[in-house]
Amino acid sequence: MIFNRRGKLADRVAAVEAAVRDRGAAAMTRAVPRVWEAAQQASVAELDEALPRCVALLPRLGTGAGGEFSVLCGALVELGARPDALVAPVADGFATALAGAARFRAGWQRVRGDDALPDPEDPGGMDESVGVLTEAYETEEAAFDAVQGWYGAGTWAMPAITLLQQSAAVRATFPHRDRLLATGAELEGERPDLDCVLGLLRVLDDERLLVLHRATGRGWWVTVGGVADNFQLHTLLAGALSGPAERGLVEGLTVDPAWVAVATDAPEERFGGTVVGSFNLVDGYGKWIWNEGAPADIPLFEGVRVVVLDPPPYQRSWNNIRRFPMMPASLTVAEALAPAEAADWLARVAPPA
Repeated sequence: MIFNRRGKLADRVAAVEAAVRDRGAAAMTRAVPRVWEAAQQASVAELDEALPRCVALLPRLGTGAGGEFSVLCGALVELGARPDALVAPVADGFATALAGAARFRAGWQRVRGDDALPDPEDPGGMDESVGVLTEAYETEEAAFDAVQGWYGAGTWAMPAITLLQQSAAVRATFPHRDRLLATGAELEGERPDLDCVLGLLRVLDDERLLVLHRATGRGWWVTVGGVADNFQLHTLLAGALSGPAERGLVEGLTVDPAWVAVATDAPEERFGGTVVGSFNLVDGYGKWIWNEGAPADIPLFEGVRVVVLDPPPYQRSWNNIRRFPMMPASLTVAEALAPAEAADWLARVAPPA
């Protein structure tokens, strides 16, 4: 009954705390699902009280069990808990796990050469992995830490994905960001399960782009934030720049407002249908900007990221979705270039390759 619900989440968190204190693995296995069950019926105030208590347990659980429990912590944020307490512990845990994963890959290759790396989502391979890594490192403890990192990085990534979608402020101040990106780059191609979190760490916020429309000779300074990929950037540019020529915009574009809404902040239930491209995006050096890439991939040209809008050589279309549904995006036209300034920029950028 509703009047019996008060305190239910707090009591179930207390059961997890007791299991951790008593090192009771079986009790922990029983208690964690019960926290999730109660959390789905809890108020925001109850969630706000429960999350810091759960976060306090993460350092005591280590890389493996801590990663698994961090998923529950991230789920509390998705239900409405304030995320602040979780950011630093998740960043720390993910950094530790990712460093361990890199050591695992290096040790595995020393012992097994080009043999396929084990599936990090199959814990059944952990015992064999410890044996292999013990040959690569001096102590079983070092081997175990690397194995925990390899199998735990994916679970730590899950709450990080939730947190990084929360706000530009979280993304800008996320601890260890550069180190995470550097280590993630070492594992590129071998850990596709980390692509989402690494993509979020590369999202640009409050980023100024110079946009040029070659056919009309017009140009604009735009500011973007929270844009996950160039499909989304393409859609937002078409939405912002479509309009009558007398207003300094681009006529003749077909842009469904539903596409722009989804690319901005529409809820997931409004996803669906197909977006039709309006342009061919080209950088300042004349190279195509692939929709599959991200704004961070656009190279600096004379100190700024330049996007040249050319006619599409063929029709492109893509699903009307937002890669990260919890992350709103923005694209603001800050300023239109004077005709002479736009012409000067267009004379300096390369023709399309």
